[in-house]
Amino acid sequence: MFTRRRLLTTSGLLAGSAMTLGMLGGLGGLTLGSRPIRAAEGDPRRIVIFLEGNGTRPVCMRDPLTLETLEALAGKPITSNRDYGHDEPVLIDAAPLSEARALGSLAGDPNNISLVDRSALVLGLSAAYLGGGHSTNFGALSAAKASGGAAAATIDTLLATIPQVRGSTPFDVVRVGVGAATTPLNYSSCAFAKGKPAPILMSPGDAYASLFGSVASGQAGEDFQARKQLLEFAIEDLARELKTFTGSLRGRTKLETYEASLLAMLARNEQILGMKAKLLAVKPAGPGELDPDLYASIDPLEQLRAQVDIATGALLAGLTNVVVVSLGSGSYYWASEYPSLAPFYPGGQVIAGHDLRHGDSDATNEVLHELSSRSVGEMARMARTLAAQPEAGGTMLDNTLLLHMSDNGEQHHSNAEEWAMLMVGGNNMGFKTDGRSVTYPASGHRNNRQTSNLFNSMLHGAGLPTDDFGHGTPETRVAPGPLAELWA
Repeated sequence: MFTRRRLLTTSGLLAGSAMTLGMLGGLGGLTLGSRPIRAAEGDPRRIVIFLEGNGTRPVCMRDPLTLETLEALAGKPITSNRDYGHDEPVLIDAAPLSEARALGSLAGDPNNISLVDRSALVLGLSAAYLGGGHSTNFGALSAAKASGGAAAATIDTLLATIPQVRGSTPFDVVRVGVGAATTPLNYSSCAFAKGKPAPILMSPGDAYASLFGSVASGQAGEDFQARKQLLEFAIEDLARELKTFTGSLRGRTKLETYEASLLAMLARNEQILGMKAKLLAVKPAGPGELDPDLYASIDPLEQLRAQVDIATGALLAGLTNVVVVSLGSGSYYWASEYPSLAPFYPGGQVIAGHDLRHGDSDATNEVLHELSSRSVGEMARMARTLAAQPEAGGTMLDNTLLLHMSDNGEQHHSNAEEWAMLMVGGNNMGFKTDGRSVTYPASGHRNNRQTSNLFNSMLHGAGLPTDDFGHGTPETRVAPGPLAELWA
């Protein structure tokens, strides 16, 4: 039975297109000019999350002035947030952010605008209840401990349900990434709902075919047309089966639900076909169109560049307003080797990702600092592209918040006590990304704040004023409310 449906689900065409899975997974989930202070009614609102696996070390994120200020307050050197001595948030209005080891890409040059005064460095946020370790997996983006699986929907899923964010885009969320993987999908960082993981697409070629296949030539175009035909075949088979179905009501309901999902996917394909002119105007170079071909590279950082190009194109085209870009987030996806970072490895010899992190020396940590620098650099590259696009209220960057964070806190074996973050853009949404650094008191301090506070601030800016995200139990809630130092 359902020969074509089996083909649909096993051919790899849809398995390689994780964006098509949102319809199915969401069924049981959560229903340069002047810069205005708030987005006007009808203006777009977007969120992009760059998620770095296995920790972002705060030492490479702190600019010299922030470090000097914190050490003066503590009366001693700062080696971790446990050394913080302040009792209230420390705000530095004009921090030299680009002087931090990993934030050099924020600086301007003859070819690039400066992003320093469009950014905010956030230090001191904690989420120790998530456990830390190698990765908190779904916990990082859900602010709920992932014990054996997703405990709740992740923030990207909830953001995509907000009308001011979703708009009329074909895709709720675009999730792409790279990492140490032999499978095309990463099911360990994002979730539609409790127990329902959402896939991150790990192949740039598959991501390109999924998002730009309708206007692509070669294999990507052929894959798009093949998926469309397979969807039509599956819908025909289901309709035929339902006409003669004599099984249980539960069985019929499952078939009808599946049919509705396939019809929604087909409708989305038709919507994408209607966007041909815009897609052609912004589509990035596809497989075989680059020299060297990033799509064929074995280097995760070259693959990451291709994924960021694809994600940026998706935003420019209006395919989505919510994006997650993963650099080795979740499980052991972080355990990659990085050939393009060979000059930074001790002796110039590339070593395995896990061994690298267990080196814990100045030399091995320098590789990790450069890895964070490259990740932030890709976010800065996307931000500059958005800043060059005029839009209501200024530019696309004014209406887009980009967030860089880790998936487990401060290091390889973390306690999830500090999550160094960088915010860029989003001024029209109320975010105070004006060149400041904000450092919250240490984890365990009564005035410490958590990652969930930042997520709730994001929800306020996106059009859903709530304080409930990640604050489900008294044990995990430190303080209510969005972060006044970062959003108002």
